[in-house]
Amino acid sequence: MDQITRPLIQVRRLMKTQEVFTEEELLDFQKLTYLSRKQIIKLYKEFCSFHPDMQNPKNPVLPQSFLLLMPELKVNPFLDRIIKVFCSQLHHITFEDFLDMMSIFCEEAPIDVKTSYAFRIYDFDDDDMFSREDIQELLSRLTCGNELSDEDYAEIIECVFLEADLDTDGYISYPEFEQLITKSPDFIHAFRMRI
Repeated sequence: MDQITRPLIQVRRLMKTQEVFTEEELLDFQKLTYLSRKQIIKLYKEFCSFHPDMQNPKNPVLPQSFLLLMPELKVNPFLDRIIKVFCSQLHHITFEDFLDMMSIFCEEAPIDVKTSYAFRIYDFDDDDMFSREDIQELLSRLTCGNELSDEDYAEIIECVFLEADLDTDGYISYPEFEQLITKSPDFIHAFRMRI
């Protein structure tokens, strides 16, 4: 393939992707996410590349196992929780779900939005607060099987609760979690994926 033909093929592919969505739909995606037009088109092409014969090209659907093919997620200890939070269908992920997820993990998403989703992901029992069990599960996943002793878990959990449980009710609420995140400058860098 010569140097003239290769760029023409790339332009045709880009035009085909843009033809799937109207200009208004692309603008709506931009308004509803923290993604640029270019990022949306790139994510659409990536998403569709796993099933080139999509029946509904406007909002394609893939099995959730597709997420295991993404390098950023296949080793993520919270993948099951990310799926639970972002997938609107059982066992499947729609392109819109995928866009929502990538929007939250993109660099442009504000810290308060990232914090809200992090809280939902780390709230393992889905009761809208962190218990000591939630924190222990979080630690267990972060250590990836390098087990801490029971004393280490207890000490770390106690430190977290001393720092974050401002009303001393034995739980960390969302506002308390949000306050804790403001003291963690690395959070914004850790809670992202490159697009």
